[in-house]
Amino acid sequence: MKRFQWVLLFGIVVVAISLRPAVASVSPVLETIRADLGLSYTALSLLTTIPILCMGAFALTVPAITDRVGRERGVFWGIVLITVATGIRLGSRHVLVLFGSTLLVGIGIAVTQSLLPSLVTEYLPGRESFATGVYTASLTVGAALAGGVTAPIGDLVGSWPAALAVWAVLAAIGVPLWYLSWRWAVRRKPASDDGGDRVRLPWRNRWAIVLTLFFGSSSTMFFVVLAWLAPRYVALGWGASHAGMLLSAFVVAQLGGNLAVSAVGDRLSDQRPLFALMLFSVIGGATGVVIAPQFVPWIWAVLLGIGTGGLFTLGLTLPVIYAAGPTATDGLASMILGGGYFIAAIGPAAAGVLLDVTGGYTAAFGGLAFLSVVLLAVSMRFEPGRETVTVQVSERSGRDRV
Repeated sequence: MKRFQWVLLFGIVVVAISLRPAVASVSPVLETIRADLGLSYTALSLLTTIPILCMGAFALTVPAITDRVGRERGVFWGIVLITVATGIRLGSRHVLVLFGSTLLVGIGIAVTQSLLPSLVTEYLPGRESFATGVYTASLTVGAALAGGVTAPIGDLVGSWPAALAVWAVLAAIGVPLWYLSWRWAVRRKPASDDGGDRVRLPWRNRWAIVLTLFFGSSSTMFFVVLAWLAPRYVALGWGASHAGMLLSAFVVAQLGGNLAVSAVGDRLSDQRPLFALMLFSVIGGATGVVIAPQFVPWIWAVLLGIGTGGLFTLGLTLPVIYAAGPTATDGLASMILGGGYFIAAIGPAAAGVLLDVTGGYTAAFGGLAFLSVVLLAVSMRFEPGRETVTVQVSERSGRDRV
């Protein structure tokens, strides 16, 4: 890789680390928020569901954002919004502030995260799996920090709103570092013939729909575990800090899945064995949480982490694998991420409803095991040479293949 590529990848890593703390920091203090504000589990699930819905809705705007301000500037303003919205959480004892800041955080994450796949395609051709694995591992690092440190910070300062707002500092560090890295890299990047053609999303293409459904379903498993693993063990009598460390173990274990896919993904022409390995890992972890939650719970957390981490990286490579260039990637990534996150938002909310209805966690985590079996069957269709998706671009370029 050339120097400008390493510089841009560094900037992507810095940004990615800032994308998960605003969501992951909520879970360890969820029971504290519920007791303080008197919210139901269904209402609490919205603190995870709202950002995911935003990821879906605003991912669909990526082609327009790219056309208007460019990919690099879009990421810059996205991380600025995350910084401001996370800082506002200092006033989260007011319900409107808590949910309003959550909405703004979701918009910032959606815009920023949805632009990363096309940046990888544009700046790092031929190293897509490596770069995707690196930045998804960076997402994991940010989530692990938030999952493990938020509750202790809250105990130290005696304020859960302050524990949520402190993650604005991490995002604020990313603002100037991203600006400097992309400005440096873009000046040294060779000229590209990829014009600013806008692409229509391939909503009528069956294979694009399958990819979207798969990404959404696999993502919902991650968000269900992120939202409800720590509360599951708090309900079993664990302290919030102890349960937060278990959540950190889950998130850190995702690095194993992220890096495994990153290390071998570019070398494999058939990635179905990777999909199967990660899905079996989720099945084992979810089954363990249901059947024997107190029997070495760290094993279940690690299995869930490896599986969901690997699936997330594999899912983010789908628009890269099936796209011919950055413009085409914008369109397919916008559909997969946009539609996928709408689907992913169902999981935490559905789990919250099940908790209110059943009073237990068996249905929620049992559902993850069942969903993994379904996705295992679907992933076997991802054979090499599978048909590509054709999308319509502007009249200047005619048609583009993705």
